[in-house]
Amino acid sequence: MKKLNLVAFSFVFVLSSAQTYSFDTVTRYVLNNAKKKGIKESVNYFNSDNFNYFLKVTRVPEYLSATLFDSKTDLAHRFTVKESKSKGNIFFAFEYDYSYKLNTKHLIHQNQYVTFGEISETSPKQVSMQIFSSKKAKKPVAKHILTLQPTSKNMFPMFALSRSVHYTLTNDTNLPGNYMVVRDDITERKVSCEFLLEDHNDVELKLTLPKSLKF
Repeated sequence: MKKLNLVAFSFVFVLSSAQTYSFDTVTRYVLNNAKKKGIKESVNYFNSDNFNYFLKVTRVPEYLSATLFDSKTDLAHRFTVKESKSKGNIFFAFEYDYSYKLNTKHLIHQNQYVTFGEISETSPKQVSMQIFSSKKAKKPVAKHILTLQPTSKNMFPMFALSRSVHYTLTNDTNLPGNYMVVRDDITERKVSCEFLLEDHNDVELKLTLPKSLKF
């Protein structure tokens, strides 16, 4: 996806609805790995008051799709995404396709353990984060330097879910305080890369599932 002015104002209504999900924030993080000379994007919609669910938008060469992950029900819901542009803004419309069961037993690195250093007193605010394969591990598998932006709510889960391949946060993965991560400088083995917040916008998006889900 190219640089987005994500001002999505999309509503999907389905008769005989089972559940409605509300989103008020959309983020676009970009992973830049100079060694592989590639850029990967992570576009996600969140409810800033409830991180038990979020919506991940994915682009493949032929089409756009989105998956709504709900860690409370252990269900995922797939949507077809239609993209339109107007006055430099990109709009997404979502059409429900099907649902499937999530299986936590097959999550990779589900036992990872995360530790944080002290948040710097100077500006910009920064904090170190280390990821271990388990609580017993002595050496971290990855080291991070996070650049933080103060916010009115704790927005750290937006970053954690955007960078993770999981649909749920690992244990103890939460930075105390009200911050949003705007930059992550990552060192993993001999590879260094950066994960940057390129876009962050308020949205009004509601997705309503049909009463009878397709599995």
